[in-house]
Amino acid sequence: MYCHACGIALIQSTKYCNRCGAEQITSGEALKHQAALEKRLDGYLDGVFWVSVFGLAFIVGGAILLKKFGFSDTVVLIYTVLSSIIFLINLGLNLYSSVSLLRRAKERNASIQQAPETAELNPARQEIFLTPAHSVTDNTTRSFEPVQRVNRSGSE
Repeated sequence: MYCHACGIALIQSTKYCNRCGAEQITSGEALKHQAALEKRLDGYLDGVFWVSVFGLAFIVGGAILLKKFGFSDTVVLIYTVLSSIIFLINLGLNLYSSVSLLRRAKERNASIQQAPETAELNPARQEIFLTPAHSVTDNTTRSFEPVQRVNRSGSE
C-alpha cells in the first residue's frame, strides 16, 4: 500500500502516512463513509420537511384560532407576520445547514476520488528523492586537536 499524497510505501494497518501525515482511506472505508453521510443528509432533510409542515400548520392554525376566539384583525395580522418571520428564519438556517452538509459531502467525495489507487500512483517527484535528508549532526561536529600525553616525569 502506498500513500496517495507522497507515494511512500506504507504498512497495511496504518491510518495516517508516517511521512506526510495524510489520512489513508481505503475504498471500503470511503463507501461506508459515503453511505453514512447520505443517510445523515436524508435524515436531516426529513427533519427540515417536518419542521416546515408543522411550522406552516402552527401559523395557519394559530391565525384561525385567534380569529375564531374573536381577536381583532390587527392581533391576527401581528401574530401571522411574527410567526412567519420566525418560520422563515428557521427554514433559512435549516436549508443553509443542508446545503453546507451537502457541499462538504461533495468535497469529501471529490478528495477521495482524486486519491490514486496503489496501481495508479502519481509519478515520483524528483526533488523529494534527490534531496538528501538533513542530519541532526550537520554543522555540529568538529575535529579536535590531538591530545598530547604528558608523562609524570615532565617530558613529553
